Amino acid sequence: MRRFMLSSIALLCTSSLVLAAKPGSAPQNVVNVLTRQNDNQHTSQNLQESILTPANVNSTGFGKLFSFPVNGQVYAQPLYVQNVTIPSKGTHNVVYVATENDSVYAFDADSAKLNPQPLWQVTFLKPPSVLGVPCAAGAGICQLFPIVGITATPVINLATNTLFVVARTQETTGTVVSYVTRLHALDLSSGAEQAGSPTIICSGSGNKGCTLISGSSVVFAPQHQQGRPGLLLVSTPGFAQGVLFLGFAGDGGWVLAYDAATLQFLAAFITTDQKKHTSPPPGLPGNGQAGVWGAGGGMTADSLGNVYAITGDGFFDGVTNWGDSVLKLALTLNSSTGTYTLAPTDYFTPSDQACRFSVGLDLGSTSPLILPSQGGTTPNLMIIAPKSSTSCDPTSSIYVVNRDQMGHMGGQVSLSNGSRKGDENSPAYWASATSHYIYNGGRNSDSTGEPLRAFTVSSAGVSTDSAMSTANKFLLGTSPAISSNGTSNGIVWALDRTESGDILPGTLPIVLHAYDATKLSTELYNSSQTTRGRDTAGPSVKFQVPTVVDGKVYVGTQTELDVYGLCPCPQ
Repeated sequence: MRRFMLSSIALLCTSSLVLAAKPGSAPQNVVNVLTRQNDNQHTSQNLQESILTPANVNSTGFGKLFSFPVNGQVYAQPLYVQNVTIPSKGTHNVVYVATENDSVYAFDADSAKLNPQPLWQVTFLKPPSVLGVPCAAGAGICQLFPIVGITATPVINLATNTLFVVARTQETTGTVVSYVTRLHALDLSSGAEQAGSPTIICSGSGNKGCTLISGSSVVFAPQHQQGRPGLLLVSTPGFAQGVLFLGFAGDGGWVLAYDAATLQFLAAFITTDQKKHTSPPPGLPGNGQAGVWGAGGGMTADSLGNVYAITGDGFFDGVTNWGDSVLKLALTLNSSTGTYTLAPTDYFTPSDQACRFSVGLDLGSTSPLILPSQGGTTPNLMIIAPKSSTSCDPTSSIYVVNRDQMGHMGGQVSLSNGSRKGDENSPAYWASATSHYIYNGGRNSDSTGEPLRAFTVSSAGVSTDSAMSTANKFLLGTSPAISSNGTSNGIVWALDRTESGDILPGTLPIVLHAYDATKLSTELYNSSQTTRGRDTAGPSVKFQVPTVVDGKVYVGTQTELDVYGLCPCPQ
C-alpha cells in the first residue's frame, strides 16, 4: 500500500463533543452535540458512547424507538443537550431540530410516549405575509425543494444557554415582496429570543441587497443567497462568547462574522468580484459564483481558531476571485478605525481548477476535515474530498493539504484510487487502539453507487488505497458519523438515499446503516432489513448526518425526526 510520508498521529486535542467556543464547553462526562459533525474540525465522531456497541447493535436488539412529526424538511443536523430545565416541564435531555418551514423544535430526546408534544416550538413565519422562500424564487434551479427556510445546522453555546440559527423568509407588505435573512439567538430552555435577537442580516429582492463590505460594489442579495453551511462558533481573542461565522452561496460566496454575545455584525468576505466578470469566458459554465456551501458543511476551524472556508465552482485569480479554493480566513481589527476585516491569510487551489470550473466539478461540494495535530515537519493536515476530477487530473481525487503552508495553486499532496470523490458527502475521522481511519462515502456519477471506504492514517502517511469498504453501495454517497467508547467499540453510521437526487422531493425512506468501524465489510444493522417496516424512517433529504449520542441515533427526514436505540424489537 503506497503512502505519502507524514509525521506521527495523535488523537484530536479537541473532544468531539465540546462546544465550538471555549466559554461554552460542556462539563466533563456530560455528552452534548452542539455543532454540525460534532466539532469544529468536522470529525463526526462521538468518543463517549458507552451504550451502543458492535455486540448489541443488530436487528433483534436495536431499532426504531419513536418518531416526532415536524412541519418541514430537516436538512440541519439534529443537536443534543443533556439536562435542560424546561419551564413548568422539568429537566430533560433535549434534541433540537430545525426545519425548512422556518421552525425550531425542542423534543424530549428519550421518550415520545411520555412527552409526545414538543417541549417548545418556535416558528418565524406569520402567514400570509411572512412565508418560507419558494425554491423557485431563489438563485438558479431548485437545489432544496420546495421551501427554503432553515438549512444550516444551528450551533449552541452552553455558557449563555443559547441556540443560534439563521432563517430566511419571504415577506409581503402591500404589493412589495422582499426576502429577509435573519440571525436568531434562542434560549435553550424556552425558545424565547435572547436580548438583541433577532438581527437582520439583509433584506431586499432581486439584485437589491446590502453593502456589507465598505467600498465594495458587490451587495449581499438575500433573495439569491442560500445559507447551507452549519453555523460555526469560534473562540476568538477579544470576544467573551466567541465569534459566529456564517456561510452563503448564491450571487457569489460569502462568509459573515458576528459577535456571539451581542449579534453585532463584524465583517464580511466575498469570494468573487462579480464586477470583474460580466460573462463567463468561452467554454466555462455559470457566472463565477464560488459559493460557500459544502453540502451543509463548508467551514471548519482548528484548535487555534483559524477558520477555513471552501468554495465551489467559480473564477480564480488569487486576488479577488477564489473559485474552487480552501481559504484560511483571519478576522483583523483596524485599531485606528475600530472596524474589522475578514480576509485570507493563506489558501489552497488545485492545479486543475480551470478544468474543474469548465466541467462543474466543485472543490467545495463537501466540508473539509481537519486531522489530528502531529509532531514532525508537517503536523497540521486537512482532508478535502471534492467531486471527481478524473476528467481533468485523474491523480488528484482526494487532497491532503498542509494547513500551516497551504501551497496556493497546486500545493497539495493528492490521493488516488479508492473512493475518488466526496461530491456532497463529507468524510469522518476515528482512531481505534491500533489504527487511524478516514471514512469517505463519496458518490458516483452513474447509477451504480459507491461503497463507503476507509483510508488509514499512520506515522507512515495516508493510504492511497482504501483499507476496507462496505459491501453495499450508496447511490448518492453518504456523510458518515462515528460512535465509540474512546478507541474501542467503534461503529460507523451512514444514511442512504436510495433514489435519484433529481427526484424532488424524494419519496423513498432514508435507510440507516451501521458497520463495525474496524471491519466495514461487517454490517451490524440497517433499517430496511426488518419485516413489516418496523424500522422504516421518513423520506430522505440531502446533506443529512445522523446524530449519535447517549445510546440513541437521531435522523432528520422530510416529515419527522426518527429515533433509534436499544429495545426489545419483535420482528
